[in-house]
Amino acid sequence: MTKLEGIFSALLTPFSEDESIDRRSIAPLIDFQVRLGVDGVYVGGSSGEAMLQSLEERAAYLSQVAEAAGGRLKLIAHVGTIATRDALSLAEAAAKTGYQAISAIPPFYYDFSRPEVMAHYRALADASGLPLIVYNFPARTSSFTLAELVELLSHSNIIGIKHTSSDMFQLERIRNAAPEAIVYNGYDEMCLAGLAMGAQGAIGTTYNFMGDVFVALRAAAAAGRLEEARKLQVMANRVVQVLIKVGVMPGSKALLEIMGVPCGHSRRPFRRIEPADTAALREAIAPIIAWREEANGRRSV
Repeated sequence: MTKLEGIFSALLTPFSEDESIDRRSIAPLIDFQVRLGVDGVYVGGSSGEAMLQSLEERAAYLSQVAEAAGGRLKLIAHVGTIATRDALSLAEAAAKTGYQAISAIPPFYYDFSRPEVMAHYRALADASGLPLIVYNFPARTSSFTLAELVELLSHSNIIGIKHTSSDMFQLERIRNAAPEAIVYNGYDEMCLAGLAMGAQGAIGTTYNFMGDVFVALRAAAAAGRLEEARKLQVMANRVVQVLIKVGVMPGSKALLEIMGVPCGHSRRPFRRIEPADTAALREAIAPIIAWREEANGRRSV
């Protein structure tokens, strides 16, 4: 399981002008993740606009990303859906295309009972040929109690939690109660806090375009250089603050475009980025680009 620790980009999905998946842009996006030095990619989640795609599109994208990665990155497939049978179908597709693990958000929209949610995860874990990472995202789905998470982690095929929550107390309690489990911090703007409370990795949207910052942040935190890690978190959070204002999904794609990695626009109903938004994003990302150039210069000496 330690092989799945680290910094994972919650991979975006490039779209063409007609909103179809742009297959030609997948390889350049993956190549950029490799250059950023992230440990892997988390494919088909919220950042990938998976809930705006058909099951067929999601399965195809899992395969296309695995092919483009060519073994250079660790691969986690998000297979979460409302229907258990659909999640099982995506899990099977991930197993066939070289993923190391699957993850799934709780079934949403309907007011599913706690036993129904727990049964959904057990069915997925029982059937999957890949280990399962539970997606704890209380802001968007039903929340889990600590006891429920510990119960899920007692299943032999459930190996970890993606903790997209500001509840750092719960994160620490999970690590304490299930020390063998992998816990990933989910909110980019709180990455350092999550690592400080015991997370062994992090999965985030902004890692698509500034994953190198978080790789450096994790290394600094692990070495006890907390002031350096905090400065990196502050630098990243200035970008996050602008992203929240302009829209995280379309703004993230605009930032990749600024860096020479076209990803198209987000699917509707996400809005298009305006010129004023692009100007604000350019200003926000400038310190990251300058830091990257300086870091690359130091490595080349």
